[in-house]
Amino acid sequence: MNAFINKVAKWFKKSSFGIVVTTVALIFVVCVGLIINEKESMSVANPSVDNEIVTPSIPNEDVSQPTPTPMIEKIRMPFNVDAKIARYFFDSSDSIDIKSQALVNYENKFVPSLGIDYTYDNNQFAVVAAFKGVVVEKVNDSLYGLTVVIENEEGLRAHYSGLSEVNVHLKQNILQGQVIGKTGESVINASLGNHLHFAVEFEDTFLNPLKVYDKTVSEVIK
Repeated sequence: MNAFINKVAKWFKKSSFGIVVTTVALIFVVCVGLIINEKESMSVANPSVDNEIVTPSIPNEDVSQPTPTPMIEKIRMPFNVDAKIARYFFDSSDSIDIKSQALVNYENKFVPSLGIDYTYDNNQFAVVAAFKGVVVEKVNDSLYGLTVVIENEEGLRAHYSGLSEVNVHLKQNILQGQVIGKTGESVINASLGNHLHFAVEFEDTFLNPLKVYDKTVSEVIK
């Protein structure tokens, strides 16, 4: 009988230990399950993002260079040398001294000069276009000698007279500063020797060249 009781006690001890172990194991499994379930729930709530950084797209900026604004042409002197004024344009608003130097003595008569006569120590020099335009006249005038007339789009005309040679032809487009010929002599200005007679005209009225230099055509004809 005592032997049977001892066996039962041993079995109970063994069974208790087994129950404890089993219980602990069950608790462990349940905890692990809860942890896994929680991680899965978090994964659903916060989906994984690749490590690659995505840069938001930016609309292409217009990198084209701005169109340069065309330079407005200003009327220039018709030569590149240090030429001097030998005779002025007759301008009624000028002083008596200047007006006295703006008269042409031809056949014992004094007539007002309609342009300016330039000399360069009686040396020949190149004549250039004061502004761009088209050659509308190329003549050998009996008084003013070889003459070229250039007219721009607005109708402003430049007369280059007393030339010894001409490098342009009728209806040719001329750029500002382009050489159109070389100075020479003329009948009406024989006393001046080698010179350039330069005149500016708009709508049959001659303008004082000294008042058009460094101005735009629009400023001159307004």
